[in-house]
Amino acid sequence: MTLGDYIEQNAPAGFERLNAEMLRRNRDSVEGSFDKQASATLLGMTMAAGRDATPAAGGFPLVFLIGGLGADINTNVVLAEFLASHGYVVASVSLIGRSGDQLAPSRAPADTEASVRDIEYASSLLCVSKGIDCRQVAAIGHSLGAVQAVLLGQRNGNVTAVVALDGTYAFKGSESTLTDAQGFDPTMSRYALLDLRRQQGMQSADLDFSAIDGLPYADRYMVQMKNMHHSDFTSFAMTGEAMHVPIKPVYNGTGWDRSTARRGYELAANIVLAFLDAEVKRHPEGESRLATLARDAQVASSRREPSLPFPPGPADVVAWAEAGKTDGIKPRFERSCGKRPLSECIDQDAFNNNGYALLREKRADIAVVLFELVAWSHPRSANAQDSLADGYLAAGRKEQAIEASKRVLALVPGDTTVDDSTRAQLISAAKQRMASVAGH
Repeated sequence: MTLGDYIEQNAPAGFERLNAEMLRRNRDSVEGSFDKQASATLLGMTMAAGRDATPAAGGFPLVFLIGGLGADINTNVVLAEFLASHGYVVASVSLIGRSGDQLAPSRAPADTEASVRDIEYASSLLCVSKGIDCRQVAAIGHSLGAVQAVLLGQRNGNVTAVVALDGTYAFKGSESTLTDAQGFDPTMSRYALLDLRRQQGMQSADLDFSAIDGLPYADRYMVQMKNMHHSDFTSFAMTGEAMHVPIKPVYNGTGWDRSTARRGYELAANIVLAFLDAEVKRHPEGESRLATLARDAQVASSRREPSLPFPPGPADVVAWAEAGKTDGIKPRFERSCGKRPLSECIDQDAFNNNGYALLREKRADIAVVLFELVAWSHPRSANAQDSLADGYLAAGRKEQAIEASKRVLALVPGDTTVDDSTRAQLISAAKQRMASVAGH
C-alpha cells in the first residue's frame, strides 16, 4: 500500500455524506500541509502495510486510535502500522459531530458523548471478527481524542490500557473537557493510563494534571518529553521531517526542530508499545522496557502514580464479617479512599439497604458490621445512627441501641441532608426505641 491508498477511502451506500467529509479531511491533511510536489511524493510513498494480506493465526488485542478535533483518520498512520507489526489489531476512529447536520465536531459535551458512542459501536462490529481478542482493549487518543479514550475506558471494563498523547484535559483551562463530560465518573477509571506529552513550557504548554490526579483507581504513568510540539505526537512528525517542512522563526533557538520531532515521535511510539505490551499483553519485559525508555535523554520527566485498591462493596464486607475478619475492614477503606472523604467511598444507602436485608434474614450481628461502617464514615448523619440503633436493638445490644438513639437526637437538628418529614420520623423512632428498652 501507499499513503495514497490510505487517503482514498470508500463507504457503503447510505454513508456517502460521511465518507465525503472523511475524504476531505484525509486529503486536506496532505494537500493543506505540503506543496504540490511534496504532496505527490507523500501520496506515492510505500507504506509497511499490504492490502488484503493473509491474516495471521490467533487472536490479537484491539487498539483504537482516536485523532484530535477535526483530524483525519490517518493522523497517526505510522503509529498504527508500528503497533500492527507488533501483534495488535489497530482501528482508527475520527471524531465527527453529533448529527448528520453537524459533521464538524466541537468540544461540547454532546459531541464528546457522540464520539465515545461511535467508538463503542465500532467496537461492537470489530469484536465479532475473527482474529480479534476483545478481552483486552486499548484506546489511544491524541489531543481531544485523549478525552474520548479516558471516557471509553471508564465505561468499558475490557479497556485495560489508555494512552493520552498530549491530551487536552491536562492543559490549564481545558480540564473541563474531561471533568464536564457526560457521565464522567473518576471512580470508574480502573485501567492503566499513560499520559505522554510535551514538557511544561514547550510550545507554550501550561500543564494542569488535576483532571487525572482525581483518578485514584487508575494506574497512572506520566511522561513529559523534551523538544516536542503538539503535532509531533502524530505522523506529521515523520512526514514533516521527511519533506523538510521549514519551521517558523519563532521556534529558532528553542531546541525544537524537525529532527527532534521525528526522534521524539519514534521514542513515543516505542514507549506506547512497551506500555501496551506490559498492560494489555501482560508481558513482563514490557514493564522493564518502559522503565528503560523513560530514562531516555529526550524524556524531561517521568513518574508513576500506582492505583489505589478499589473500595470494597457490601458483599465484600459481609464476607469478611462472616469470616471473622472485621479488624481489617476500616483500614482497607482508609487505604482505598486515599484523599477522598470516607463518606464518598462508602455509599450510605447501599450499605444500609444491605444491612436491613440482613436483619430480615435474622443475621443481625453481620448487619451491625455494615451499620457501624456507615456510622463511622458518615459521622454527622442522623440516618446512619438510626440504622445503627436498629441493628443494635435487633442484635440484643440494648445499651448500645440507646446510645445510638441519643446520637440521632443530637445530630438531627443540624443534619441538612434530611427534610422536615424525615427529621420528625427519625426523632420519633429514636424516642420509641429508648422507651421500649426502658420498658423492659
